[in-house]
Amino acid sequence: MRGECMGGVRIMVVDDEGPTRDFICDGLGALGITDSAFGVSSAEEALAEAQASPPDLIISDIRMAGLNGLDLARYLRQICPETKVILVTGYSTRDIEKTATALGVDALIRKPFGLEALGETVRKALSQGRATNGNGNNPPPAAFEPVLRRLEMLKRDVGAQWIGLIDAENQVRLQSGTADNLDEAVMRITQAGWPARITTTTAQAGPCFVYIEYQPHDVYLTSINSQYSLVFIYDRRWQANRVGAVWLTVKQSMPELARLLAHPANNPTPIILQAAGSAAPTLAAKP
Repeated sequence: MRGECMGGVRIMVVDDEGPTRDFICDGLGALGITDSAFGVSSAEEALAEAQASPPDLIISDIRMAGLNGLDLARYLRQICPETKVILVTGYSTRDIEKTATALGVDALIRKPFGLEALGETVRKALSQGRATNGNGNNPPPAAFEPVLRRLEMLKRDVGAQWIGLIDAENQVRLQSGTADNLDEAVMRITQAGWPARITTTTAQAGPCFVYIEYQPHDVYLTSINSQYSLVFIYDRRWQANRVGAVWLTVKQSMPELARLLAHPANNPTPIILQAAGSAAPTLAAKP
């Protein structure tokens, strides 16, 4: 349910745990920031609310079923770019922080936190201008949503930590998810030229699927067509080898992805990645 906030300020709280939503909403009232913050239980519900009536501020947990908080921030940049975004996390890695910064998130709060820390962060976010990403790149426009939503479904279906759409020039076009040391892993894969290799192979001989063992990750690459490939990243320290499951799921999804990417409006611009190290590693690929 929507709420009208004190002083015309509207704040939406997004968390799949009711007690956490209530704590934040009640806390905002107790701090005198708003007398009627409202909560929703999923990123999907938050997007629907934001499209109908953009709030001034959204406070969202990162880890949720379906779309996570980072995914939500990415979509919010498209549908209501003036809305401030604060993300809440019980864990934080360098990659999560870099992704949040790149998406223009206004603040990152780490659990556990008290009301005073919450109030200080919220007041600061509301008083400052809208955050921008650190490298000047724009998020994927709304026209790319069908492709991105399909990638997010694939990521969920195969249990990957990260999924990326990469073109024949080894540039990341769309991505979803996080993983430890993610930027370095993706950079090394693209610098080694694996996406270009499999799209070239696809153009010459048909679909291609590659499995790479790269500590601490298992990486799967598969061609969509002669222009694009998909990369899946898993943490091999706790996720079992999934060659068969990934291949079968991806094989069923390729026709739909190829159809979506055949439309010029759905071809996203590259995302610039920055990671330490410039030398291309030697990777052991299994056909």
